[in-house]
Amino acid sequence: MEWGVKAHRITGILFALTTAALGQGVNQARETPCNDEIVKANFELNARKRVFGELKDQTGAVFQNSKVSLRKQGRSGGFTEYRTVETDKEGRFDLKSVDGGRYRFLPAPNRGFRQPNAVECGDSVECEIKLTLQVSPTDQEFGACPVQ
Repeated sequence: MEWGVKAHRITGILFALTTAALGQGVNQARETPCNDEIVKANFELNARKRVFGELKDQTGAVFQNSKVSLRKQGRSGGFTEYRTVETDKEGRFDLKSVDGGRYRFLPAPNRGFRQPNAVECGDSVECEIKLTLQVSPTDQEFGACPVQ
């Protein structure tokens, strides 16, 4: 009789473990087409200015030979390539003279680092941008898409 009770308990435990295991699934990342991503201007110039600066990561390491892009917003709201440069061995970049307008400033060449929400210059004749880029989380919705 005691053995029957133990067998019943073991069967109940196996049932509970099996049910819990079957109820747990792996959540797949939602696959959204890359062209569904909504991007906004994050940099605006009221007048033509020289735009330059330097890029570092959170540890203070500079971004050497890293692509920095500037895309101009058109009347339709979309962005077209305006200028792309590379940082030097000290992490400095120089976009030279940039026309006034609304832009998408992309200091990181990939999604490994967060793109800034807003970049400001102030009212000076030149625009110096010193950024410390933050590492991106690995579970971004558009993580497999190119930077826009």
